[in-house]
Amino acid sequence: MLEDDRAWLDAYRRGDREALERVYRAYAPQVATVLRRGFSFESAGRACRFHGVRSEFDFEDRLHDVFARAFTERARLSYDGLTPFVVYIRTIAKNLIIDDFRKKERVLVEYSVELPEPAHDPGEDASEPLLGHVATTGRPEYDRGQSEVVELVQRFKAGLAERERRVYELRFERTMEHQEIAQATGLSASKIKTSEERIRTRFFRFMRQNGYFKGYVQEQRGWLRALRGA
Repeated sequence: MLEDDRAWLDAYRRGDREALERVYRAYAPQVATVLRRGFSFESAGRACRFHGVRSEFDFEDRLHDVFARAFTERARLSYDGLTPFVVYIRTIAKNLIIDDFRKKERVLVEYSVELPEPAHDPGEDASEPLLGHVATTGRPEYDRGQSEVVELVQRFKAGLAERERRVYELRFERTMEHQEIAQATGLSASKIKTSEERIRTRFFRFMRQNGYFKGYVQEQRGWLRALRGA
């Protein structure tokens, strides 16, 4: 083990290429276990769960990120040489996953829109886009998160049936009222409302499956609200 081999430890801290390759070969299997099996963690007082990577591409990408961080000068010099290195590298892996979770959650919170509570007539229905306008900020990591959200929404839309996709476009992209949609499509008001409810439910589930909305619940009025602790 690295902590038991002083020469290997010193070479690792110096960033010696052979030492780093040896670290990768020795500890990649332990990191792989964390990435594939997942783990539980707490964020903002909420119990959360990382369910493990979903594809081989994601696995390789995350494995690379873990060792890229472990091989930085700061990480090499921060290792105390006493803690088992497997614990140290697993902690790095978990922190990367948790950081990614919080980044995705932050992006979605900023760009998702709740339906406002009706101010005058509860019978009237107002609509907002499922996602607001997404613009680049000049911060690559942040922009990648926004781009991922946009890509997911496009995938969701592409997977809708023809009628629901039409309702989605008119209701959530063009923000048309039910009466206007009925005139444009010939659908009855009940069919439009049913399609809208189905779209919202499917969208919520789709985004949860892709790592978003973990701290949210779906509600009839407003449809999406953050879970708040006591």
